[in-house]
Amino acid sequence: MACYLVRKDGKQIGFICGDLGEACRECGVVSDNLCDYPVGNGKTCDRPICHECSTLIGIDIHYCPSHAKLWEKFKESGGVKNELENVKPFPTS
Repeated sequence: MACYLVRKDGKQIGFICGDLGEACRECGVVSDNLCDYPVGNGKTCDRPICHECSTLIGIDIHYCPSHAKLWEKFKESGGVKNELENVKPFPTS
């Protein structure tokens, strides 16, 4: 049986044991999300992360801390703007 940390307001207040799913790989709390960072071939990172350790990137898209840093670097370098400028409209007729 697995045991997980319990946090409140960012402070550890205890443990809970049972089959509650995977633990956050960052802090040991029960994970709420899987990292959605694309890693190629249509796959994502899938690292279990809790609400506090995940970064919300878009609607129901969460990144783990290391991939959130990569995403921020990409955004700051103008990568999003460059990619969107290369989008070609889909022909409708």
